[in-house]
Amino acid sequence: MRKLFLASYFSNVSKLFPDFVGDSAGEKVVFIPTASRPEKAKFFVAGDLKALRKLGLVIDELEVSTATQNEMADKIASADYIFVAGGNTFFLLQELRRTGRTG
Repeated sequence: MRKLFLASYFSNVSKLFPDFVGDSAGEKVVFIPTASRPEKAKFFVAGDLKALRKLGLVIDELEVSTATQNEMADKIASADYIFVAGGNTFFLLQELRRTGRTG
């Protein structure tokens, strides 16, 4: 069964994550920061990364605007979790469309 954990600022609710998924230490999370790229404020991305590391997760960054389709497929297939950082979701969609990775 797949689960979806939605949060507007993960570092504020990260303490709830273990109750939701169990012990995740050592598991891999693909971290997608693309939506945050055009934003001036980056504190939320740094905070989320810190919270993920504190949970013992292994972070594998995936920048969709520069990754190849094979890189994206490999990283996502090998991940236990996928984390999409907040920011400008229209920029994220633009980059997915520009690179042809939406379909």
